[in-house]
Amino acid sequence: MSLTSALNAASSGMTVSSRWAENVSSNIGNANTEGYARRSIGITAGPNGAPQVSTIGRAVDTTLDAMYRTEVSRTASQDAVATGLDAYTSLLGDSESGNTILTNLTGFQGALGLLSVSPSDSATQRGAVDAAQGLAVALNRAGDELATTMTRTNDAIASDVGSVNARIARLQELNERVAGGLQGEARLATEDAIGTELDALAEVIDFTMRTDAQGRVELFTTGGTELLAGNQGQALRYDAQTGTLFAGAVEITPGKPGVRGISEGSLAGRITMASDTLPQMQAQLDEVASALIETMATVDTSTGGPGLFTDAGAMPGVPYEPGLAARIAVNAAVLPDEGGAVWRIRDGMGAAQPGNTGDNTLIEDMIDALDAPVGFDEAAGLGGSATIATYASTLIAGQNATRARAETEAATLASGAVAVQGTRMSFQGVNVDDELQQLTQIQQSYAANAQVLQTVAEMLDTLIAAA
Repeated sequence: MSLTSALNAASSGMTVSSRWAENVSSNIGNANTEGYARRSIGITAGPNGAPQVSTIGRAVDTTLDAMYRTEVSRTASQDAVATGLDAYTSLLGDSESGNTILTNLTGFQGALGLLSVSPSDSATQRGAVDAAQGLAVALNRAGDELATTMTRTNDAIASDVGSVNARIARLQELNERVAGGLQGEARLATEDAIGTELDALAEVIDFTMRTDAQGRVELFTTGGTELLAGNQGQALRYDAQTGTLFAGAVEITPGKPGVRGISEGSLAGRITMASDTLPQMQAQLDEVASALIETMATVDTSTGGPGLFTDAGAMPGVPYEPGLAARIAVNAAVLPDEGGAVWRIRDGMGAAQPGNTGDNTLIEDMIDALDAPVGFDEAAGLGGSATIATYASTLIAGQNATRARAETEAATLASGAVAVQGTRMSFQGVNVDDELQQLTQIQQSYAANAQVLQTVAEMLDTLIAAA
Protein backbone atom coordinates (compact mmCIF):
# COMPACT_ATOMS: atom_id res chain seq x y z
CA MET A 1 0.00 0.00 0.00
CA SER A 2 1.33 3.45 -0.90
CA LEU A 3 1.66 6.15 1.70
CA THR A 4 -1.15 8.07 -0.01
CA SER A 5 -3.45 5.07 0.12
CA ALA A 6 -2.58 4.46 3.76
CA LEU A 7 -3.22 8.11 4.54
CA ASN A 8 -6.59 8.07 2.78
CA ALA A 9 -7.63 4.81 4.47
CA ALA A 10 -6.72 6.09 7.94
CA SER A 11 -8.45 9.41 7.31
CA SER A 12 -11.59 7.63 6.12
CA GLY A 13 -11.40 5.33 9.12
CA MET A 14 -11.34 8.29 11.49
CA THR A 15 -14.33 9.82 9.67
CA VAL A 16 -16.22 6.53 10.03
CA SER A 17 -15.30 6.37 13.73
CA SER A 18 -16.63 9.89 14.20
CA ARG A 19 -19.94 9.08 12.44
CA TRP A 20 -20.17 5.83 14.38
CA ALA A 21 -19.62 7.65 17.68
CA GLU A 22 -22.32 10.19 16.78
CA ASN A 23 -24.73 7.35 16.04
CA VAL A 24 -24.00 5.59 19.33
CA SER A 25 -24.36 8.87 21.23
CA SER A 26 -27.75 9.47 19.57
CA ASN A 27 -28.91 5.97 20.50
CA ILE A 28 -27.87 6.35 24.13
CA GLY A 29 -29.46 9.80 24.34
CA ASN A 30 -32.78 8.44 23.03
CA ALA A 31 -32.77 5.16 24.95
CA ASN A 32 -35.91 6.21 26.84
CA THR A 33 -37.58 8.14 24.01
CA GLU A 34 -40.96 6.59 23.16
CA GLY A 35 -41.14 5.38 19.58
CA TYR A 36 -37.42 5.75 18.94
CA ALA A 37 -35.97 2.88 16.91
CA ARG A 38 -32.30 2.18 17.39
CA ARG A 39 -30.16 3.54 14.57
CA SER A 40 -27.88 0.99 12.98
CA ILE A 41 -24.88 2.04 10.92
CA GLY A 42 -23.64 0.21 7.83
CA ILE A 43 -19.92 0.31 7.05
CA THR A 44 -18.54 -0.89 3.70
CA ALA A 45 -15.31 -0.64 1.75
CA GLY A 46 -15.07 2.25 -0.67
CA PRO A 47 -13.63 2.21 -4.22
CA ASN A 48 -10.08 2.40 -2.89
CA GLY A 49 -10.67 -0.06 -0.09
CA ALA A 50 -11.11 2.69 2.48
CA PRO A 51 -14.00 2.23 4.95
CA GLN A 52 -17.07 4.40 4.56
CA VAL A 53 -20.53 4.77 6.10
CA SER A 54 -22.94 3.36 3.56
CA THR A 55 -26.22 3.53 5.49
CA ILE A 56 -27.79 4.67 8.74
CA GLY A 57 -31.17 3.07 9.24
CA ARG A 58 -33.82 2.24 11.81
CA ALA A 59 -33.67 -1.19 13.40
CA VAL A 60 -37.20 -2.43 12.74
CA ASP A 61 -38.87 -5.75 12.04
CA THR A 62 -42.13 -5.29 10.15
CA THR A 63 -43.31 -8.78 11.09
CA LEU A 64 -42.89 -8.08 14.81
CA ASP A 65 -44.54 -4.68 14.34
CA ALA A 66 -47.58 -6.31 12.73
CA MET A 67 -47.76 -9.05 15.38
CA TYR A 68 -47.59 -6.54 18.22
CA ARG A 69 -50.24 -4.27 16.75
CA THR A 70 -52.56 -7.22 16.16
CA GLU A 71 -52.22 -8.31 19.79
CA VAL A 72 -52.80 -4.74 20.97
CA SER A 73 -55.99 -4.49 18.89
CA ARG A 74 -57.32 -7.81 20.20
CA THR A 75 -56.54 -6.83 23.79
CA ALA A 76 -58.19 -3.43 23.42
CA SER A 77 -61.35 -4.99 21.98
CA GLN A 78 -61.86 -7.27 24.97
CA ASP A 79 -60.77 -4.64 27.48
CA ALA A 80 -63.35 -2.21 26.09
CA VAL A 81 -66.09 -4.76 26.81
CA ALA A 82 -64.78 -5.65 30.28
CA THR A 83 -64.37 -2.05 31.43
CA GLY A 84 -67.57 -0.95 29.72
CA LEU A 85 -69.65 -3.51 31.61
CA ASP A 86 -67.89 -3.15 34.95
CA ALA A 87 -70.16 -0.51 36.53
CA TYR A 88 -73.36 -2.25 35.40
CA THR A 89 -72.38 -5.76 36.50
CA SER A 90 -71.10 -4.39 39.82
CA LEU A 91 -74.56 -2.92 40.45
CA LEU A 92 -76.27 -6.05 39.14
CA GLY A 93 -74.37 -8.11 41.70
CA ASP A 94 -73.69 -11.83 41.71
CA SER A 95 -74.59 -14.91 43.72
CA GLU A 96 -72.65 -13.58 46.71
CA SER A 97 -74.23 -10.11 46.72
CA GLY A 98 -76.85 -9.11 49.26
CA ASN A 99 -78.90 -6.59 47.29
CA THR A 100 -79.70 -7.89 43.83
CA ILE A 101 -82.81 -8.43 41.75
CA LEU A 102 -82.79 -12.05 42.87
CA THR A 103 -82.38 -11.31 46.60
CA ASN A 104 -85.15 -8.72 46.40
CA LEU A 105 -87.38 -11.20 44.55
CA THR A 106 -86.68 -13.77 47.26
CA GLY A 107 -87.47 -11.16 49.89
CA PHE A 108 -90.74 -10.33 48.17
CA GLN A 109 -91.73 -13.99 48.04
CA GLY A 110 -90.88 -14.34 51.72
CA ALA A 111 -92.99 -11.30 52.58
CA LEU A 112 -95.94 -12.79 50.68
CA GLY A 113 -95.48 -16.01 52.63
CA LEU A 114 -95.72 -14.13 55.93
CA LEU A 115 -98.76 -12.21 54.68
CA SER A 116 -100.47 -15.45 53.67
CA VAL A 117 -100.31 -16.54 57.32
CA SER A 118 -101.50 -13.15 58.66
CA PRO A 119 -103.51 -11.51 55.85
CA SER A 120 -105.27 -9.13 58.27
CA ASP A 121 -102.10 -7.68 59.82
CA SER A 122 -101.49 -4.16 58.47
CA ALA A 123 -97.78 -4.23 59.37
CA THR A 124 -97.33 -7.44 57.41
CA GLN A 125 -99.28 -5.90 54.53
CA ARG A 126 -96.95 -2.91 54.67
CA GLY A 127 -93.94 -5.24 54.73
CA ALA A 128 -95.12 -7.02 51.59
CA VAL A 129 -95.69 -3.70 49.80
CA ASP A 130 -92.24 -2.49 50.87
CA ALA A 131 -90.70 -5.72 49.58
CA ALA A 132 -92.49 -5.24 46.25
CA GLN A 133 -91.11 -1.71 46.07
CA GLY A 134 -87.62 -3.00 46.86
CA LEU A 135 -87.88 -5.41 43.94
CA ALA A 136 -89.12 -2.69 41.59
CA VAL A 137 -86.33 -0.34 42.69
CA ALA A 138 -83.71 -3.06 42.13
CA LEU A 139 -84.95 -3.46 38.57
CA ASN A 140 -85.11 0.32 38.12
CA ARG A 141 -81.51 0.74 39.26
CA ALA A 142 -80.29 -2.02 36.97
CA GLY A 143 -82.26 -0.63 34.04
CA ASP A 144 -81.02 2.91 34.65
CA GLU A 145 -77.40 1.77 34.93
CA LEU A 146 -77.73 -0.23 31.73
CA ALA A 147 -79.06 2.87 29.96
CA THR A 148 -76.16 4.87 31.38
CA THR A 149 -73.76 2.19 30.13
CA MET A 150 -75.23 2.53 26.65
CA THR A 151 -74.77 6.30 26.78
CA ARG A 152 -71.18 5.95 27.96
CA THR A 153 -70.51 3.38 25.25
CA ASN A 154 -71.84 5.65 22.51
CA ASP A 155 -69.76 8.53 23.90
CA ALA A 156 -66.68 6.29 23.89
CA ILE A 157 -67.42 5.26 20.30
CA ALA A 158 -67.56 8.91 19.28
CA SER A 159 -64.24 9.50 21.05
CA ASP A 160 -62.66 6.50 19.31
CA VAL A 161 -63.88 7.69 15.92
CA GLY A 162 -62.39 11.12 16.61
CA SER A 163 -59.11 9.52 17.68
CA VAL A 164 -58.88 7.42 14.51
CA ASN A 165 -59.60 10.41 12.31
CA ALA A 166 -56.98 12.51 14.11
CA ARG A 167 -54.35 9.79 13.72
CA ILE A 168 -55.14 9.21 10.06
CA ALA A 169 -54.83 12.97 9.49
CA ARG A 170 -51.48 12.95 11.32
CA LEU A 171 -50.25 10.00 9.23
CA GLN A 172 -51.39 11.81 6.11
CA GLU A 173 -49.25 14.78 7.17
CA LEU A 174 -46.25 12.54 7.87
CA ASN A 175 -46.71 10.87 4.48
CA GLU A 176 -46.46 14.28 2.85
CA ARG A 177 -43.15 14.88 4.62
CA VAL A 178 -41.80 11.54 3.46
CA ALA A 179 -42.89 12.23 -0.11
CA GLY A 180 -41.15 15.62 0.11
CA GLY A 181 -37.76 13.94 -0.07
CA LEU A 182 -36.59 14.01 3.54
CA GLN A 183 -33.14 12.54 4.04
CA GLY A 184 -30.91 11.49 6.89
CA GLU A 185 -32.03 11.86 10.49
CA ALA A 186 -35.05 13.97 9.49
CA ARG A 187 -36.36 11.02 7.48
CA LEU A 188 -35.63 8.55 10.27
CA ALA A 189 -37.32 10.76 12.88
CA THR A 190 -40.40 11.00 10.65
CA GLU A 191 -40.48 7.22 10.34
CA ASP A 192 -40.28 7.01 14.16
CA ALA A 193 -43.30 9.32 14.36
CA ILE A 194 -45.19 7.15 11.87
CA GLY A 195 -44.43 4.06 13.95
CA THR A 196 -45.69 5.78 17.10
CA GLU A 197 -48.94 6.78 15.40
CA LEU A 198 -49.48 3.25 14.09
CA ASP A 199 -48.91 1.75 17.55
CA ALA A 200 -51.49 4.13 19.02
CA LEU A 201 -53.96 3.53 16.18
CA ALA A 202 -53.79 -0.23 16.81
CA GLU A 203 -55.41 0.27 20.21
CA VAL A 204 -58.53 1.62 18.51
CA ILE A 205 -58.80 -0.36 15.26
CA ASP A 206 -57.04 -3.27 13.63
CA PHE A 207 -55.52 -2.67 10.21
CA THR A 208 -53.05 -3.89 7.63
CA MET A 209 -50.24 -1.69 6.37
CA ARG A 210 -47.89 -1.45 3.43
CA THR A 211 -45.59 1.24 2.01
CA ASP A 212 -45.64 2.65 -1.50
CA ALA A 213 -42.64 3.39 -3.73
CA GLN A 214 -42.06 6.72 -1.98
CA GLY A 215 -42.08 5.16 1.49
CA ARG A 216 -45.53 6.46 2.42
CA VAL A 217 -47.73 4.19 4.54
CA GLU A 218 -50.99 2.83 3.17
CA LEU A 219 -53.61 1.56 5.62
CA PHE A 220 -56.54 -0.79 5.13
CA THR A 221 -59.08 -2.42 7.41
CA THR A 222 -58.40 -6.11 7.95
CA GLY A 223 -61.35 -6.64 5.62
CA GLY A 224 -59.56 -4.69 2.87
CA THR A 225 -61.26 -1.28 2.87
CA GLU A 226 -58.88 1.60 2.23
CA LEU A 227 -58.24 3.98 5.14
CA LEU A 228 -55.16 5.86 3.90
CA ALA A 229 -53.39 5.80 0.56
CA GLY A 230 -50.67 8.32 -0.17
CA ASN A 231 -51.93 11.64 1.05
CA GLN A 232 -55.62 10.71 0.91
CA GLY A 233 -57.27 9.52 4.14
CA GLN A 234 -60.83 8.29 4.65
CA ALA A 235 -62.62 9.83 7.64
CA LEU A 236 -64.60 7.47 9.88
CA ARG A 237 -68.24 8.19 10.70
CA TYR A 238 -70.56 6.34 13.09
CA ASP A 239 -74.36 6.37 12.99
CA ALA A 240 -75.51 5.62 16.54
CA GLN A 241 -79.12 5.12 15.42
CA THR A 242 -78.28 2.24 13.08
CA GLY A 243 -75.01 1.12 14.69
CA THR A 244 -73.25 1.54 11.34
CA LEU A 245 -69.60 2.56 10.88
CA PHE A 246 -68.28 4.09 7.66
CA ALA A 247 -64.85 4.91 6.25
CA GLY A 248 -65.67 7.61 3.76
CA ALA A 249 -68.68 6.17 1.92
CA VAL A 250 -67.78 2.52 2.58
CA GLU A 251 -69.35 0.60 5.46
CA ILE A 252 -66.83 -1.05 7.81
CA THR A 253 -69.13 -2.07 10.70
CA PRO A 254 -67.46 -4.85 12.73
CA GLY A 255 -69.10 -8.27 12.69
CA LYS A 256 -71.53 -7.45 9.89
CA PRO A 257 -71.72 -10.13 7.18
CA GLY A 258 -70.48 -9.05 3.77
CA VAL A 259 -68.78 -5.92 5.09
CA ARG A 260 -65.02 -5.45 4.62
CA GLY A 261 -64.63 -3.80 7.98
CA ILE A 262 -62.67 -3.80 11.20
CA SER A 263 -62.84 -6.67 13.67
CA GLU A 264 -60.66 -5.70 16.66
CA GLY A 265 -59.65 -2.67 18.70
CA SER A 266 -61.58 -0.67 21.28
CA LEU A 267 -63.86 0.75 18.58
CA ALA A 268 -64.91 -2.72 17.41
CA GLY A 269 -65.46 -3.86 20.99
CA ARG A 270 -67.65 -0.88 21.82
CA ILE A 271 -69.70 -1.05 18.64
CA THR A 272 -70.37 -4.74 19.33
CA MET A 273 -71.46 -3.77 22.85
CA ALA A 274 -73.78 -1.05 21.59
CA SER A 275 -75.27 -3.16 18.79
CA ASP A 276 -75.47 -6.61 20.36
CA THR A 277 -74.36 -7.08 23.96
CA LEU A 278 -76.20 -4.22 25.68
CA PRO A 279 -79.48 -4.60 23.74
CA GLN A 280 -79.57 -8.29 24.65
CA MET A 281 -78.86 -7.53 28.31
CA GLN A 282 -81.64 -4.92 28.17
CA ALA A 283 -84.04 -7.45 26.66
CA GLN A 284 -83.25 -9.99 29.39
CA LEU A 285 -83.72 -7.43 32.15
CA ASP A 286 -86.98 -6.22 30.62
CA GLU A 287 -88.24 -9.81 30.41
CA VAL A 288 -88.00 -10.09 34.21
CA ALA A 289 -90.00 -6.88 34.62
CA SER A 290 -92.54 -7.99 32.03
CA ALA A 291 -93.01 -11.37 33.71
CA LEU A 292 -93.64 -9.72 37.08
CA ILE A 293 -96.17 -7.27 35.64
CA GLU A 294 -98.02 -9.88 33.58
CA THR A 295 -98.04 -12.51 36.33
CA MET A 296 -99.41 -10.19 38.99
CA ALA A 297 -102.02 -8.80 36.59
CA THR A 298 -103.19 -12.30 35.66
CA VAL A 299 -103.85 -13.44 39.22
CA ASP A 300 -105.57 -10.19 40.28
CA THR A 301 -109.14 -10.42 38.95
CA SER A 302 -110.30 -7.29 40.78
CA THR A 303 -109.37 -5.10 37.83
CA GLY A 304 -108.87 -5.40 34.12
CA GLY A 305 -105.80 -3.21 34.40
CA PRO A 306 -102.40 -3.75 35.97
CA GLY A 307 -101.91 -5.75 39.11
CA LEU A 308 -99.35 -5.14 41.84
CA PHE A 309 -96.65 -4.13 39.32
CA THR A 310 -97.10 -1.63 36.50
CA ASP A 311 -95.29 -0.04 33.59
CA ALA A 312 -95.06 3.46 35.08
CA GLY A 313 -98.68 3.13 36.29
CA ALA A 314 -100.14 1.27 33.33
CA MET A 315 -100.02 -2.07 31.57
CA PRO A 316 -97.10 -2.35 29.12
CA GLY A 317 -97.84 -2.28 25.43
CA VAL A 318 -97.57 -5.30 23.16
CA PRO A 319 -94.76 -5.42 22.38
CA TYR A 320 -93.54 -3.33 25.28
CA GLU A 321 -91.11 -0.46 24.79
CA PRO A 322 -87.47 -1.28 25.64
CA GLY A 323 -86.42 -0.04 29.06
CA LEU A 324 -89.32 -1.66 30.92
CA ALA A 325 -87.06 -2.61 33.84
CA ALA A 326 -86.29 1.05 34.44
CA ARG A 327 -90.04 1.89 34.41
CA ILE A 328 -91.54 -0.92 36.48
CA ALA A 329 -93.31 0.44 39.57
CA VAL A 330 -95.60 -0.74 42.33
CA ASN A 331 -99.26 0.08 41.71
CA ALA A 332 -100.24 3.35 43.40
CA ALA A 333 -103.38 1.57 44.65
CA VAL A 334 -101.34 0.02 47.49
CA LEU A 335 -99.24 3.10 48.29
CA PRO A 336 -100.68 5.30 51.04
CA ASP A 337 -98.44 8.20 50.01
CA GLU A 338 -100.14 8.17 46.61
CA GLY A 339 -103.70 7.79 47.88
CA GLY A 340 -103.73 4.00 47.99
CA ALA A 341 -104.10 1.50 50.84
CA VAL A 342 -101.87 -1.43 51.77
CA TRP A 343 -104.86 -3.78 52.33
CA ARG A 344 -105.33 -3.94 48.53
CA ILE A 345 -102.34 -6.28 48.35
CA ARG A 346 -104.74 -8.78 49.99
CA ASP A 347 -108.00 -7.78 48.30
CA GLY A 348 -106.84 -6.67 44.83
CA MET A 349 -105.86 -3.43 43.12
CA GLY A 350 -109.44 -2.73 42.03
CA ALA A 351 -111.04 -3.27 45.46
CA ALA A 352 -113.10 -0.27 46.55
CA GLN A 353 -113.42 -1.42 50.17
CA PRO A 354 -111.51 -3.84 52.42
CA GLY A 355 -112.71 -7.41 52.01
CA ASN A 356 -112.64 -10.40 54.31
CA THR A 357 -109.60 -9.77 56.53
CA GLY A 358 -108.83 -13.47 56.75
CA ASP A 359 -108.99 -14.14 53.00
CA ASN A 360 -105.53 -15.00 51.65
CA THR A 361 -106.70 -16.29 48.26
CA LEU A 362 -105.03 -13.57 46.17
CA ILE A 363 -101.86 -13.80 48.22
CA GLU A 364 -101.66 -17.56 47.68
CA ASP A 365 -102.31 -17.06 43.97
CA MET A 366 -99.40 -14.60 43.79
CA ILE A 367 -97.13 -17.04 45.63
CA ASP A 368 -98.13 -19.90 43.32
CA ALA A 369 -97.66 -17.74 40.22
CA LEU A 370 -94.14 -16.78 41.30
CA ASP A 371 -93.30 -20.44 41.91
CA ALA A 372 -94.62 -21.59 38.53
CA PRO A 373 -92.76 -21.48 35.18
CA VAL A 374 -93.78 -18.61 32.92
CA GLY A 375 -93.07 -17.90 29.27
CA PHE A 376 -90.16 -15.70 28.21
CA ASP A 377 -89.11 -14.40 24.82
CA GLU A 378 -86.49 -16.86 23.56
CA ALA A 379 -84.95 -14.08 21.44
CA ALA A 380 -83.54 -12.65 24.67
CA GLY A 381 -81.25 -15.65 24.80
CA LEU A 382 -82.14 -17.26 28.14
CA GLY A 383 -84.72 -19.82 27.12
CA GLY A 384 -88.49 -19.74 26.79
CA SER A 385 -89.82 -21.13 30.08
CA ALA A 386 -88.66 -20.83 33.70
CA THR A 387 -89.73 -19.46 37.03
CA ILE A 388 -89.00 -15.77 37.40
CA ALA A 389 -86.42 -16.53 40.09
CA THR A 390 -84.62 -19.07 37.88
CA TYR A 391 -84.65 -16.66 34.95
CA ALA A 392 -83.29 -13.83 37.12
CA SER A 393 -80.58 -16.10 38.49
CA THR A 394 -79.57 -17.17 34.99
CA LEU A 395 -79.57 -13.53 33.87
CA ILE A 396 -77.26 -12.43 36.68
CA ALA A 397 -74.87 -15.33 36.13
CA GLY A 398 -74.83 -14.94 32.36
CA GLN A 399 -74.32 -11.19 32.28
CA ASN A 400 -71.54 -11.37 34.86
CA ALA A 401 -69.95 -14.17 32.83
CA THR A 402 -69.94 -11.96 29.73
CA ARG A 403 -67.86 -9.34 31.52
CA ALA A 404 -65.65 -11.94 33.22
CA ARG A 405 -64.88 -13.67 29.91
CA ALA A 406 -63.88 -10.37 28.34
CA GLU A 407 -61.71 -9.51 31.33
CA THR A 408 -59.96 -12.91 31.27
CA GLU A 409 -59.46 -12.75 27.52
CA ALA A 410 -58.07 -9.21 27.77
CA ALA A 411 -55.57 -10.30 30.42
CA THR A 412 -54.47 -13.30 28.34
CA LEU A 413 -54.09 -11.22 25.19
CA ALA A 414 -52.26 -8.48 27.08
CA SER A 415 -49.69 -11.05 28.21
CA GLY A 416 -49.19 -12.03 24.59
CA ALA A 417 -48.79 -8.40 23.56
CA VAL A 418 -46.21 -7.85 26.29
CA ALA A 419 -44.26 -10.90 25.13
CA VAL A 420 -44.24 -9.76 21.51
CA GLN A 421 -43.29 -6.24 22.55
CA GLY A 422 -40.38 -7.65 24.56
CA THR A 423 -39.06 -9.42 21.47
CA ARG A 424 -39.72 -6.36 19.36
CA MET A 425 -37.90 -4.02 21.72
CA SER A 426 -34.93 -6.37 22.03
CA PHE A 427 -34.55 -5.91 18.27
CA GLN A 428 -35.33 -2.24 17.78
CA GLY A 429 -34.84 -0.79 21.25
CA VAL A 430 -31.60 0.67 22.57
CA ASN A 431 -29.48 -1.53 24.83
CA VAL A 432 -27.20 0.96 26.55
CA ASP A 433 -24.69 -1.74 27.53
CA ASP A 434 -24.33 -2.78 23.89
CA GLU A 435 -23.90 0.84 22.85
CA LEU A 436 -21.20 1.37 25.47
CA GLN A 437 -19.36 -1.68 24.17
CA GLN A 438 -19.46 -0.12 20.72
CA LEU A 439 -17.80 2.98 22.15
CA THR A 440 -14.89 0.79 23.21
CA GLN A 441 -14.65 -0.55 19.66
CA ILE A 442 -14.83 2.97 18.30
CA GLN A 443 -12.04 4.07 20.61
CA GLN A 444 -9.86 1.19 19.47
CA SER A 445 -10.62 1.90 15.80
CA TYR A 446 -9.92 5.59 16.25
CA ALA A 447 -6.62 4.88 18.03
CA ALA A 448 -5.53 2.45 15.31
CA ASN A 449 -6.26 4.95 12.55
CA ALA A 450 -4.56 7.71 14.49
CA GLN A 451 -1.49 5.48 14.81
CA VAL A 452 -1.48 4.92 11.06
CA LEU A 453 -1.67 8.66 10.45
CA GLN A 454 1.17 9.25 12.88
CA THR A 455 3.29 6.55 11.26
CA VAL A 456 2.63 7.92 7.75
CA ALA A 457 3.47 11.42 8.96
CA GLU A 458 6.75 10.18 10.44
CA MET A 459 7.62 8.36 7.22
CA LEU A 460 6.86 11.47 5.18
CA ASP A 461 9.00 13.54 7.51
CA THR A 462 11.84 11.03 7.06
CA LEU A 463 11.51 11.17 3.29
CA ILE A 464 11.45 14.95 3.26
CA ALA A 465 14.50 15.09 5.53
CA ALA A 466 16.34 12.62 3.30
CA ALA A 467 15.58 14.72 0.26
